Amino acid sequence: MPFGRAAAALSFAALALATARCDNASCVDRNPDVGSLCVPAAVQPDQTSVIQVREACGLCSTQPQCDSTLVDGEVHVELHAQFCNDGSVSCDTNLCLQRVVRCTLPSLPEGDWPLVLPGNVMRLLRVRSGGVSSCQLTSP
Repeated sequence: MPFGRAAAALSFAALALATARCDNASCVDRNPDVGSLCVPAAVQPDQTSVIQVREACGLCSTQPQCDSTLVDGEVHVELHAQFCNDGSVSCDTNLCLQRVVRCTLPSLPEGDWPLVLPGNVMRLLRVRSGGVSSCQLTSP
């Protein structure tokens, strides 16, 4: 093997070793419960709308994210967060975290839609002309 190719091969091997690292972090997905949420009297039809959801006494985890999907005529809202053992998230474990998350709801035609939250908690989402496109929670 010519010297140039051998040097290039050694360089690539050294680069591969340098980028390999030991990562002992493990994370567990969790679905925080919902403590409260804002649901407007009515939302505007045929456009997405944004509500706010407050987690119920969350654990020291990553900031929750919200997903909403339309399944069999129901709007399902789920919160997702990760609890990791690597210390990347620090918080006072004596506090009951109640972080607020924005949830974008799917565009819906006019009507009444069940809004299903974690723990099979249900609210009614009214979709009407003249409705609003968002709402905000008040401070706890």
